[in-house]
Amino acid sequence: MDNKKIALITGSTDGIGKATALKLLKEGWEVVINGRNASKCEPTINELKQKSGSNNVTAFIADLANLSQVKSATEKFLETNSRLDLLMLNANSIANDRIVTAEGNEQNFALGYISRVLMIKMLEKVLENTTNSQILSVIGMDTQPLDFNDPTIKNNFTGRKGLGRWQWAMNLYATEYNRTSKVPLNLYMPGLVKTKVLANEPQPMRAFVKLMNILMGITTEQSAENIFIVLNDIVSNKKKGTCYSWKKERGLPKIKTTEGDNVKLLKLTNDLLQKYL
Repeated sequence: MDNKKIALITGSTDGIGKATALKLLKEGWEVVINGRNASKCEPTINELKQKSGSNNVTAFIADLANLSQVKSATEKFLETNSRLDLLMLNANSIANDRIVTAEGNEQNFALGYISRVLMIKMLEKVLENTTNSQILSVIGMDTQPLDFNDPTIKNNFTGRKGLGRWQWAMNLYATEYNRTSKVPLNLYMPGLVKTKVLANEPQPMRAFVKLMNILMGITTEQSAENIFIVLNDIVSNKKKGTCYSWKKERGLPKIKTTEGDNVKLLKLTNDLLQKYL
């Protein structure tokens, strides 16, 4: 490895993740993309090489809803990389049916929240050892407080609950993480972007999003340009613990919390991740 900046982008075989990978490659970065298997990653790598003119792209192969795979892939990344400038946590696929993974986690929560925290914790040292490194977690506006007595949503499951609860947890975790971390963790709301994930939005939100996307949605390429502006602003102005929307800082979203939610979330998180760390 040379001194090129290195980015690890989850959920990057299509959509915002792939467009951002292409933008960074064109800017001279090394990029590690993520997909569930080699058959998804290989054509993406070939496409990125062809479009960027750069060969500095490899794969982080893991189904991010499977924490054992996340752990294994992260360990492999650390074996060959001594620096990491950007950890972009972007993977998201909304499950509108209640799915409990083989490891006992509700799938939306596993993919959107638990796997992100596991990667943050496992990669924290290499991030700390990289000057001006940062973590950017892509989220949306829909948040619903987590029921700590029912983390897998046995009762009255909806896809919107699954989406809203992991995004609520990520918001709260980011606040707690930034109290003590050396590496800035910022949140990013891309706005309406024309990606396939929007097709899985729970109803009635799906119909509304579809209409608004036709009227106001931007391309993934435009979103990648916005993200690149944000990444540079974070480094230049040493931003930490804030949220950006499109290409401007907007401050952290206000989420509903009750006293002790932060302590409960950290305990639940540590309990769920204990065997992987």
